[in-house]
Amino acid sequence: MKKCVLFVDDEQNMLDALRRMLRPMTVEWDMHFARSGDEALMVLAQEPVDVVITDLRMPGMDGGELLKVIQESRPDVVRIVLSGHADYNMVMKSVKQAHQFLTKPCSTDVIREALEKAYNLRRILTNEAAKAIVSRIESLPSVPDLYVRVVEEVRRKDSSLGRIGAIISEDPAMTAAILKMVNSSFFGFFRPVTNPVQAVNLLGTEIVKGLILSAHLFSVFDFSRFPRYSMDVLVDHSLATGRIASAIAKFEGMPPEMVDECFIAGMLHDIGKLILASRFEKEYLAVLRTVQRENRTVWEVEREVLKTSHAELGAYLLGLWNLPGAVVDALAFHHEPVLAGVGRDFSPLTAVHAANALEHELRIINREYAQHPPDPEYLEHMGLTGHLPQWKELCAEIYEPRE
Repeated sequence: MKKCVLFVDDEQNMLDALRRMLRPMTVEWDMHFARSGDEALMVLAQEPVDVVITDLRMPGMDGGELLKVIQESRPDVVRIVLSGHADYNMVMKSVKQAHQFLTKPCSTDVIREALEKAYNLRRILTNEAAKAIVSRIESLPSVPDLYVRVVEEVRRKDSSLGRIGAIISEDPAMTAAILKMVNSSFFGFFRPVTNPVQAVNLLGTEIVKGLILSAHLFSVFDFSRFPRYSMDVLVDHSLATGRIASAIAKFEGMPPEMVDECFIAGMLHDIGKLILASRFEKEYLAVLRTVQRENRTVWEVEREVLKTSHAELGAYLLGLWNLPGAVVDALAFHHEPVLAGVGRDFSPLTAVHAANALEHELRIINREYAQHPPDPEYLEHMGLTGHLPQWKELCAEIYEPRE
């Protein structure tokens, strides 16, 4: 069965241009084109649309209003905005309804990549029950507007770290959350980091973007409903996993870009727990009680009760947010790396799988939860079995108190 995409724009010239530039993709994609929100909804009622890409400025129902209707009626559809720089204010208003944002003019390669990433998310939700869970979620957390603004600044030809720091500073709550994480022991700075500009200069834009996503996701979860959960403990575990994953990647000689991806994936690897707990509170409390009573792992019981796990759901969310495929895979398979069907190349999945297991081994948070050491078959397949003792030494160094 072909994949299906719907393009929405009130300008016929734009639709004609999209039709011409994407003609080579018609072998893989069924493409539909609509000139208004109402026409788009008619197509959605008749066709198995996987992805909607819409303009924002349209007479009658604008793009933001269209996406809101789709969000409520077809939550399984990936929602992408294709807009010009002049539509910035409208983009900000549409943040909660859109999964991704593309800027006009947009090349064939950029659109093709966005479509392929969107469709590939389907392989993460491996069964109909998992897809049903996603469809029951009225709205997944939206990409924070601060993140969108920082990404836009990074993409500018004259981008500056100072401006990125200044953008973050405009959000006092996010600034406080980011600085709290940056000043944790896991970053190892000997002097306090006192402002976002300093944080961006020390950590780089990719890590700071990851911190924004992490802080945003923790901020929308009500920890008071789950007395067994501690925000500080979960943040510490996430940061520690990211720090260990990046240290392992450095030790294995990986390039800086992959080291950053390992940190981001490690820091975000458990976000699916927040989504499941906040959207399925009764079921998730039952999951936690079973885990504690039977000394089992959380992800195994999640699968048993909810037919999916925090790993898949977290990966699905980051995929919607258009994070790198390697980061998405690291989340999706961090408990079962052999299912990723990977070769023997080191990846963020390798680092996060090991880092998460080692962090739990070195710092036991819940004694009722079963341990899950690194998968010996996977390490043997990767030729990394002998590296495990050295990785444990790296962990010990990270946990050593600073003088």
